[in-house]
Amino acid sequence: MNSTTTIPALGQSGQGLPDVRATLAAAFFGFSAGAILYGITIRQAFQYYTTCTEDSKWRKFVIAIVCLLDTIHLIFSMYLVYTLILQLVGYPFAGPTTLSLKALGSAQTFLILFVQGFYLSQIWKLSENLQFLTRRFSHAVHQRQFFVIFIAVFAIAVAVVFLSQLQKINSAFSFAAGFEYVVYLGFGATAVIDCAIAAAMCLMLNKGNGGLKTESIVESLIQYFIGSGLITSFAAILCITLYVAQPNTLLYLGMELSVTRLYANSVLAMFNARSRLRKRLNESVDLNHVPSFIHFRHPESTPQTISLLSPTASSPFSPGQETKYSKNSEWSESFRS
Repeated sequence: MNSTTTIPALGQSGQGLPDVRATLAAAFFGFSAGAILYGITIRQAFQYYTTCTEDSKWRKFVIAIVCLLDTIHLIFSMYLVYTLILQLVGYPFAGPTTLSLKALGSAQTFLILFVQGFYLSQIWKLSENLQFLTRRFSHAVHQRQFFVIFIAVFAIAVAVVFLSQLQKINSAFSFAAGFEYVVYLGFGATAVIDCAIAAAMCLMLNKGNGGLKTESIVESLIQYFIGSGLITSFAAILCITLYVAQPNTLLYLGMELSVTRLYANSVLAMFNARSRLRKRLNESVDLNHVPSFIHFRHPESTPQTISLLSPTASSPFSPGQETKYSKNSEWSESFRS
């Protein structure tokens, strides 16, 4: 048999025939980037289990599930790229790529849903603690809890639709017209949910006006949530863009092979940062760098502020006045626990 009759010409794409060069390049670079990010995932998981030994079993279970789903995704990514190369070079006994693609998409969906659910549970927990601290936030707390329920139901509904339609595909190179909207819905909803979670976290953190140490920690947390939300949202939007640009190739797959690593590393980075934040919370404050308004000054030059250290000040935990500590105490305790 002449091999030229079974191997598609590189750089050419006929009707219904994938662009071999673009497809192989996307699969290779996407898998390589995903493998590198998986190595970072394992490194961060090792760092967490060796340094955060006092964490609860639930937190350790969360990390274990994230690493397990990410490993499953890597295994099916490896098998998909392997069978894809064999098919594109015309090997007659290559296995089907649709099975590995379905398993790959399922693992990715479960991992993204699990990570988003974890972040939503943190928002719910913080809302309950704020409600326990003071009744003034009761209306806002109910709004946040409604937000968590709405986003969770929306994410689960999108995941169910995506998984049900994913099992109906019969080709990795060209999806049916009925499945294309599912691609847009899945990645588009992922980007919207990630942005909504990041915005909710930042708004809740920004409402607190803590002390010298707490303010710097809150700023670090806000920067983290904004960065992680933007990165994962950008990755989802890029998958849609690549699919719309060249639907007959697997360019979108190159990005999809790395998306789950971004979610896994975002959770692991947050857990590993807790130890550093705890150290910053437990550090003693150097009085030489404390703002001068709490030093002894002449009464006439003293600004019109009430110090909690003043004997005439009301109790910092009295119901008559809201204190700065009450808003951020939960975050302080969460990073110490």
